[in-house]
Amino acid sequence: MNERDHTLQNDSNSSPIQSLEHIRAYLKRVFGNTDDLAIVAVRVGEQKGLLCYLETMTNVTFMMDNIVRPLSHVGMNQPFSCVDALLEHMNENYYGGLSGTYIHDLKKFTQKLAVGHAGLALEGATFTLMLDVKQLDTRAVAEPTTQTVVRGPKDGFTESVDTNMSLIRRRLINEQLRFEKYTLGEQSQTSVYLAYIEGRLDVELLRRIRARLQTNRVSSVLDSGSIEELLRPKRFSLFPTVYSSERPDAVCASILEAKAAIIVNGSPFVLVVPAVMNDFFKSPEDHYQWFAFGTFTRLLRYLAFFFSLFVPCLYIAVTTFHAELVPTVLLTSILAQREGVPFPAVIEILLMEITFEILREAGTRMPRVVGPAISIVGALVLGEAAVQAGIVSNINVIVVSLTAISGFVAPIFTFGANIRLFRFGFIFLAAALGFYGVILGSAFLLIHLVRLHSFGVSYLSPFVPFRLREQKDAILVFQTPLSNDEGGGGGSHE
Repeated sequence: MNERDHTLQNDSNSSPIQSLEHIRAYLKRVFGNTDDLAIVAVRVGEQKGLLCYLETMTNVTFMMDNIVRPLSHVGMNQPFSCVDALLEHMNENYYGGLSGTYIHDLKKFTQKLAVGHAGLALEGATFTLMLDVKQLDTRAVAEPTTQTVVRGPKDGFTESVDTNMSLIRRRLINEQLRFEKYTLGEQSQTSVYLAYIEGRLDVELLRRIRARLQTNRVSSVLDSGSIEELLRPKRFSLFPTVYSSERPDAVCASILEAKAAIIVNGSPFVLVVPAVMNDFFKSPEDHYQWFAFGTFTRLLRYLAFFFSLFVPCLYIAVTTFHAELVPTVLLTSILAQREGVPFPAVIEILLMEITFEILREAGTRMPRVVGPAISIVGALVLGEAAVQAGIVSNINVIVVSLTAISGFVAPIFTFGANIRLFRFGFIFLAAALGFYGVILGSAFLLIHLVRLHSFGVSYLSPFVPFRLREQKDAILVFQTPLSNDEGGGGGSHE
């Protein structure tokens, strides 16, 4: 078995293979009274044996046809020097296509059973033969739900790690593509794969990622979000430093950009490191359409980011402290709308922002059939009723609506969600200090971004430090799938 397995386990609790009764007692002690444990007595020639497996993790029909039936033909016509030689003969001549593994330790024996292997033990043998017969029902490959595109591939990752690796492998027909396996979680024993192109990924970066994955600091890993916490820098930051995606094409593009992907069994989101701020404004669709329109949409995302972050605080600063900066006609219109509103501008904004956050969370958690209807009706009814009741003004509803819509423009949902927290901070600064508070908050935010790194890479890269040769796909979509690393205007069409 050539699979590279970085399993983190404590061998001090290991127990060597002994008699069949010892194996049976050990399994009963480890698995308890679980109903899906099958311990079947078998006979291989004149040799007694046990076939052990979990019914809920294995394909029982396949196992009976391809494992149990050949047992009646083994050892009938030729003698063997020892029982170990008999097991080796069976693995080589009868089970060659079932990924057989020799296990000398009962702890590893039970671990293999738990992931869908069947164990064959013979009386007098010093090891057991583990055969991969697992059958797990998985979700079919479907369109991603969080990163939809108009033009481009429609397949997305699933909860099966084998399917996800296949989706990457079929796009990157590259002999240098590597998958390294790790097992994380003391209780869950979750399979985690590190994917990268050897020779393209920086050696020091690869060493850092391996070091993070080899620290077994979590008791269980049920989703890639648990691994994401291990990969975050020690410095606190509300900005995401790990890119997560449901799209195989986006992950493959990142791997080609000398990054590493981390695939977690049971999660449809694949992680990519290192991740910089510019990655969260890119969409795979940018390269699937005319470069001018791709550049326009990317610039639009940056504009929406600034709208989402600064529009509410600028509205508060202008109406509260700096009314002289607003044209007279517009100022008159704003004051006319706010006539009769009992709250200052900051309370208006906070009321609408919190109400919208509640509606968004309710729409997300409610059943899919009624969720959108409740969100739309709730926003329309509450907004209209609040304006008619004189609690908020019309301009306030426009500001909050523009801010909320701009927050959804980011291709990666987690990035837009984190910006909401910064928006509340800027609202309080604007309410206290006006424009000076906004400028002060922006300065601290910029300093934080400059100091933030993801696995040694500046979070503002390629802008800080500025590298001219990397600007062709930073904001302007000049680098296309047909262009090479040295630049060029595309490929020739014959």
